[in-house]
Amino acid sequence: MNWDEWRGSLDGRPVMFTKHLAHWRGVRLDLHKMMRADDADCFHTHPAWAVRCVLWGGYVEERAGGVWRAFFPGRVGIVRPALAHRIAGLFHNSSFSVWLRFPKCAEVKLIGEGWKQQVGSAAE
Repeated sequence: MNWDEWRGSLDGRPVMFTKHLAHWRGVRLDLHKMMRADDADCFHTHPAWAVRCVLWGGYVEERAGGVWRAFFPGRVGIVRPALAHRIAGLFHNSSFSVWLRFPKCAEVKLIGEGWKQQVGSAAE
């Protein structure tokens, strides 16, 4: 499969691939393939409200407030733009999910000491 975009850590390792399946009036349907966990203490928010459904694999999410949640295949969840989280681990070395993302309404925020450590080491 040819992926439309990918996201990674600041050291260039891919974390997630995205395939755009459909787009209508600012609403997107995307397939996500997560390849590894986010780095420790590297939380992020999302630019829009979204509905996600895990298709295969699954993952553990750590929220900035210290709450941990597991997402198994078939689990559906709503993602708020203000939700600061990171993917803490994958169940099968990768995870596939489908996302229905609504129009952008916020800026992505990078939260946590891990981002500062990465930026510092990348600049050296």
